[in-house]
Amino acid sequence: MIHSALGHMISCKEVARLVSLQEDARLPFWQRLRVRLHLSICDACARFEHQLRFLRKAMQRYRE
Repeated sequence: MIHSALGHMISCKEVARLVSLQEDARLPFWQRLRVRLHLSICDACARFEHQLRFLRKAMQRYRE
């Protein structure tokens, strides 16, 4: 049921784009949900998202 509401699973390339975009702007609810679902099953994308968050926090600390 959720699958039909969300459409097909998005690709790793699309997730990387959306995760990067998410750093600057809030994504619509359905895109955030699709990204979260993908991250829950894809270790590589989950690592990428974690690394991006780490870098952002490091840059914020550096600026202080």
